[in-house]
Amino acid sequence: MCHYADAGINCTVHLQSVDLYQFRSFPDGHFEFCPGVNVFFGPNASGKTNLLEAIHVLSNLRSFRSRNFRELIVWSKKNASVRGVIQDRGGNRKQLAVDIQPHGRIPLLNAKSCKQSKDFLQIMPSATFVPDDLSLVKGAPAFRRYFLDKSVFHFYPPYWALLTDYNRVLRQKNTLLRRLQQGHGRQGAEEACEVWNLQLQSLGTKIIVQRLLFLNSLKRQLAEVYARWLGDEETLDIQYKSGIDSDMKELQTIMNPLAGGNIDDLSAIVLEGYERALRRAMAREVRQGVCVVGPHRDDLDLRLRGRLLRAYGSQGQQRTAVLALIFAGVELYHERYAEYPLLLLDDVGSELDTQRHAKLFDYLQQGMQVFITSTHRLNLGEHELSFDLSTRKGPVQAGATDPF
Repeated sequence: MCHYADAGINCTVHLQSVDLYQFRSFPDGHFEFCPGVNVFFGPNASGKTNLLEAIHVLSNLRSFRSRNFRELIVWSKKNASVRGVIQDRGGNRKQLAVDIQPHGRIPLLNAKSCKQSKDFLQIMPSATFVPDDLSLVKGAPAFRRYFLDKSVFHFYPPYWALLTDYNRVLRQKNTLLRRLQQGHGRQGAEEACEVWNLQLQSLGTKIIVQRLLFLNSLKRQLAEVYARWLGDEETLDIQYKSGIDSDMKELQTIMNPLAGGNIDDLSAIVLEGYERALRRAMAREVRQGVCVVGPHRDDLDLRLRGRLLRAYGSQGQQRTAVLALIFAGVELYHERYAEYPLLLLDDVGSELDTQRHAKLFDYLQQGMQVFITSTHRLNLGEHELSFDLSTRKGPVQAGATDPF
């Protein structure tokens, strides 16, 4: 079994163990992990991805497979839970838990309900790759906004409050727009909309600026990751697509020399474009009964050799791009905090050729805690702990593992 000293791992958050109760295919189960690479292997339907999903839920308070919490609970049961013990950055042990009910979940820290999700989400950050999930490339814009917002939050925690306040004001404006659409409250409507617009402009500008600053850093890491061991000579780029009336090339020009530079100039240009876009959209918003301009409608474009990946990329190229995006975020997190998030990889080996496969496994030895699924043993080295899920009968115990 590997230990911190053996693995040469500087203390990041380490998930030491997980207990499952009525989660997916596990009536119950107990797993103890090493701080290096943990491999869940076995044939299809043996529970590999379910275990990975449970760790994801413990980190993110949501599944990467379904928004329906009922699906996470063993059939005919009323609730489920995922409980974990972590060692934090200071070497302290903490107990995390997510109690799952058909219509929601309750996060707990050290057996006490965690009142604000944002506090729980900062405890054990993670990055997850699932090969069948191409939503980051060709799914609805909401998937890419979630990826972006979650990422920005981990680099700028006040972002959570910005989003919360923005969504509150957005709901209030949409309520007014629906009334106007139905022919109610026409008198004074323009003044009322202006009140909400001023708040949306202020909050929305801050959100967009934080997104742009994050993406400016991510673009650099994405190019390096893709060129180093994923993309050969191809170039992968990510671009922010906004409905505000601002020139994105002008914004990019401002950000390029921005090594902690002039955010005020960037904010001023975004705000001016936001104001123009809202004025231009007023009649359309009244017709549709909904606000059509702002960060809640913005999107990301991934481009390979300058071509839109979701339109022109093969499925293999799209999967490789998602993998590169995940690892670019991991590297950016490490650059910022000198530690790694948990890395969750579902059957990633099947997506890579032999050369890239070897580069990936070298990368995983850098000192991060990794959870990876496979149909077979991977034999990644002395700092690997493998779990054979094909042998389980009822509860899965740590004794069913084979440490390397």
